[in-house]
Amino acid sequence: MWTLAKASIRHHRGGFAGVFVAVFLCAALITAMGVLIESGTRGGIAPQRMQGADVVVGAPQSHPVVEDMDAPFAERVLLPADAVVEIAAVPGVDRAVGNIDVPLATTDGTAVSASAWDSAALAPFELTSGDAPMKLTDVVVDESFGVAPGGRLVLSHGGEPSEYTVSGLVAADAGAGPSGPAAFLSTAGAQALWPHGETVATVGVTAEPGVRPEQLSADIEAQVAGVVGYTGDRRGDVENLGGSAARSTLLLLSGSLAGVAVMTAVFVTAGTLSLSIMGRRREFAMLRAVGAGANQTLGIVVREVLLVSGAAAVLGAAPGFLLAWFLGGRFAAAGVIPEDFVLAFSPLPALAAVAISIAAAVGASLVSARGTVRAAPTDALRDSVTEASQLGRGRVIAGVSLLAAGLVAALAPVAVPGTAGLAAAASSILLLVIGTGLMGPWLVTGALKLVQPLVRRSPSASLALAEANASAFPRRLASGIVPLALAIALGSVQFFMPATVESEAERQSRDGVVAGYLVSASGSGVSADLADRVAALPGVEATSPVARSAILAKAGFAGMEDGVQPYAIQGLAAQDVNGTLDLSVREGSLDRLADDGTVALSAELAREAGTAVGEDFEFYYGDGTEATAVVVATYERGLGFGDVAVANETLRSHTTSGLNDYLLVTAEPETDPAELATAVSGLGLTLLDKEELGAAGAAERNADKWVSIIAMLVLLGYLAVSVVNTLVMATARRRPEMMLLRTLGASDTQLRRMMGAESLLIVAAAIVIGTVLALPPLMGIAVSVSGMPLPTIVPAVYLGLAGATAALGLGSIAVATRTALRP
Repeated sequence: MWTLAKASIRHHRGGFAGVFVAVFLCAALITAMGVLIESGTRGGIAPQRMQGADVVVGAPQSHPVVEDMDAPFAERVLLPADAVVEIAAVPGVDRAVGNIDVPLATTDGTAVSASAWDSAALAPFELTSGDAPMKLTDVVVDESFGVAPGGRLVLSHGGEPSEYTVSGLVAADAGAGPSGPAAFLSTAGAQALWPHGETVATVGVTAEPGVRPEQLSADIEAQVAGVVGYTGDRRGDVENLGGSAARSTLLLLSGSLAGVAVMTAVFVTAGTLSLSIMGRRREFAMLRAVGAGANQTLGIVVREVLLVSGAAAVLGAAPGFLLAWFLGGRFAAAGVIPEDFVLAFSPLPALAAVAISIAAAVGASLVSARGTVRAAPTDALRDSVTEASQLGRGRVIAGVSLLAAGLVAALAPVAVPGTAGLAAAASSILLLVIGTGLMGPWLVTGALKLVQPLVRRSPSASLALAEANASAFPRRLASGIVPLALAIALGSVQFFMPATVESEAERQSRDGVVAGYLVSASGSGVSADLADRVAALPGVEATSPVARSAILAKAGFAGMEDGVQPYAIQGLAAQDVNGTLDLSVREGSLDRLADDGTVALSAELAREAGTAVGEDFEFYYGDGTEATAVVVATYERGLGFGDVAVANETLRSHTTSGLNDYLLVTAEPETDPAELATAVSGLGLTLLDKEELGAAGAAERNADKWVSIIAMLVLLGYLAVSVVNTLVMATARRRPEMMLLRTLGASDTQLRRMMGAESLLIVAAAIVIGTVLALPPLMGIAVSVSGMPLPTIVPAVYLGLAGATAALGLGSIAVATRTALRP
């Protein structure tokens, strides 16, 4: 049987070449997604300022979720200063140093993270000249500042500039130290700027000689309550929270993309195999006619596919690692992960990709060949030159069920508010596409009935031949239409879903800002004292400081608790907000935010959480503090300003920096903008037009958008090659048909026109079907974010997507036709 399978592969090299390409690309794509998923669990950022510590101790930086990935906190969870003493008392600890980081900025706006001098030894940094900082106004910096010992350096904290004396210069050991500028204040100087009193961010621990860091970490966790020890590369997780958050983000995004990629790859691979097996129906019928059993014939097919797909999958795994490296670089450029985030590479993604690709190919071959090999030899010979007009009952039921499920999921936001409805609408496209693929021949037949009256009136012989071929072989035509429609549908949803959300968020932000100006500080936030000084400037009518962060709150779906979800939160000064901001309050009043233990929610979050005005809302602040607050108001513009609002001072106490992100300023009617800008600049701040204010979560949405675009381009590239592969295979195997028509008198020009007419039908049907499939999910997404079924569709992007799809379809068939007509 194996010998026969090998001989068959050699005889049908052209058909199996298409299968090889499909499986090769499938393995490469799945490997790349697997590397990203693995990086979400094992990747990270190497330690920088804490390289000299054997163990770095911090508080738990995520909220545990049962049977799911832990949810990271947006801010740093702090440790009490007493924890340093407790950790130092653990046997095996040589030294324990508490560390705090203070955000500063130079006069040119460069951000600088300054620490107390005690933690310099953990980097490790050493003095190269001068002395250690002792006074409140002393600072030690590296050579990148260009200031010698004894010189003066102006650094701002919260927008308030202070002049420091450079007491010394430091340099990191070779190959060690942070990549950014290094600055160290005296212990008293750092503590004076630290907004959280007797707390520390982390504790760096050096072990006594002979003590293993892993064992010491375990001993510290066992003897000191509420701490987590990190060793090796994991030290970077607690030093730079961006690494841990990036892992969570990467795991969520890559998991979602992997699901789409795997389903698409398997779908396309199955279509290619089905097309290959359809072209060999006569061969299988002859085998049955000469006495081969159905199982023997099916066994030959499985062995053929195993040989071809095994080789293709193994070879395809290697470029998958290169694709993962490319995607990692693009994600870093888009701001999804830090630039120094290191991906995790191991053989596991390749092994999984090989197994999935081979299983998909074998499964597709069994489904595609099962009906052919089990048919009676005479029926099989008859069907080898025609196509059955009816679809199997199971296929019809599955197709109709998937289409119905897709439509229900697309319309879910009408009944299910919040992220659950949005996720259901976004994922419905896969159900719709697969259902359409199963019902493809019926769709082709329906499309032909629409164009038949026009075609039959035409005197063109080429059009008549094209219509006759399409009517006789709807499955063959559907094999070319469905991949192209898949590209249109997936591309439309992935490109226009972020555009719809972003458009509504920008509209809400634009309509909700009453203030005329935005005041910010370069490189850092704005302190509360400086906000009061801005409010006292001549010509300022109202000022509202705004702090931003994120919380974790319990999410529910259909009345069932479903872990926790992050939500954007803003801290507002309740007494000043009316003159600067309009959140479109639906119930209650924002004035009550001045009371302790109160919160305002967006109407959408209130519905999702099942909470009304006057009821309690439970959540976790970004620093891990658990809170229960009374809902005093609900408002409409949650997408533009965040789903949660609390008092400004309350939120700042739960942020790492303790600073405001910006100030909203309303000027008096007669105020000269130039004079106001000069006055604000005199305080070391920048006055901007209110249009500079981005909607809440804009940075995260922008990163997600670029992830979608990058991943979609890769997926569309895969689809493009697969579509070309499928169309070339389908056209090339029609050479005997074309030679027969040529023998009967058809000219090459007529044959090319016939194939051109078929390709136009394929492309037109694909664009129409793909567009129709994309509309229900996009309308559901629009309902979820704005309440109106009007998605934001960028005409240039849609035309580019449709144009690229048309070029692929027309070009592939044209090239394959010319090849098939060669003598």
